[in-house]
Amino acid sequence: MEAKPFILFGTDHLVAISIVILTAVVLPIFLKKTSLNTKNIFGYSLATILILNELAKPYYWSQFFDYDLLRVLPFHMCALSALSISLFLIIKKRILYEVAFFWGIGGGLMALLQPDTPLDFPDLVFIIFYLSHGGMLLAIGHATIALENRPYLDSVKRAILVSLVVLAVIYAINLILGPPANYWYLGARPEGVSVMDLMPNPPKHIPIVVLLGLVMFSVIYLPYWIYDRIKSKDAV
Repeated sequence: MEAKPFILFGTDHLVAISIVILTAVVLPIFLKKTSLNTKNIFGYSLATILILNELAKPYYWSQFFDYDLLRVLPFHMCALSALSISLFLIIKKRILYEVAFFWGIGGGLMALLQPDTPLDFPDLVFIIFYLSHGGMLLAIGHATIALENRPYLDSVKRAILVSLVVLAVIYAINLILGPPANYWYLGARPEGVSVMDLMPNPPKHIPIVVLLGLVMFSVIYLPYWIYDRIKSKDAV
């Protein structure tokens, strides 16, 4: 079966999105009913796989897929989110969960909807892309659903602060490394179709990206805010 050019919201794209989201939700719901030991073993195992994958990516992308090494270092938001949630599953440091929750859901869903892949399934780049992002979202789902963690309003504030600091660092990394380094897409638009096509040319788009990030974090937290408001009214 020969892979065809990627079609945004084509059959392969929609099937991949559905599988990733269902797995990230349904499997943690099942694991929630298991023992704490089983949950921890699954979390440690998934975290190890994700960390090893992120560390190995620069090698296999550059050696087997002819990507320039400067393009594939683990500095993209989803890579950092995968590392952050993996470390949380191992050492249980709260800030790691909070950052990964907002970066992973916000950046991860954007990546799923607008993947930087040239070909459809069964192209290996397509498969690796969705396995990597799916694993990251599964880890967040496991931490949230199975291990019963959740963000609070202070979590939004901390995630925003960390994001702004890291954004400045990533921008500096792009400048130091030079093209084709384009982490967080601060230096150039993604190769595929994306919402950034509607924005000014980089880096003039950065204020808009920051604003969209603030909106996205707020939207992600909104269901929790609504739940807390309803719960507080019921308690009165």
